[in-house]
Amino acid sequence: MMYLKNNLKLVMIVCCLILMTAACSGPEPAPTTDEGSGDLQAQAVSTEQPAATTEPVTTSEPTATDLPTEIIEPVSPISPVPTSAESAVNNLVKTMDPIPGSEEALAAALDDLTQQINVSPDQISLVSTEAKEWSDSSLGCPQEGFMYAQVITPGYLIVLEADGVEYEYHTNQSDLVILCKK
Repeated sequence: MMYLKNNLKLVMIVCCLILMTAACSGPEPAPTTDEGSGDLQAQAVSTEQPAATTEPVTTSEPTATDLPTEIIEPVSPISPVPTSAESAVNNLVKTMDPIPGSEEALAAALDDLTQQINVSPDQISLVSTEAKEWSDSSLGCPQEGFMYAQVITPGYLIVLEADGVEYEYHTNQSDLVILCKK
């Protein structure tokens, strides 16, 4: 009995979809007359429209030659010119020989530390970089009163040193960095 009800529901849904498709397809095009058609059709068409407009209007589909020949990119915002501090950070990252893939995260950590302790990037050295999988979106440094998505978040543990003090950064795989003060 349950099988019959499910099949009946399915048939009703399919019928509704067919009716909706037929209703949305629009009106049928008016029949065109040709030399072999009956006088009745020709008279009906000729009384509704002048004789000059009884020929069907055809529109051509665009061809490859009608399409633009150059690819137009969407407009993107102009990126600001890097400051001398950003250039120094990017140059420093290249000399530190970070693990592959961690360059963007390392640059973000260096930039953050230069702002945190107000030192130039060349006074900071890389102690270590380690690929990590953080257990949630807090990147291993949860703050009290905040809730975090419970998803494995790949990133890096980056330890930097400046003026004899080590700073531990937890990052995702791009530019989100957290100075983890434990």
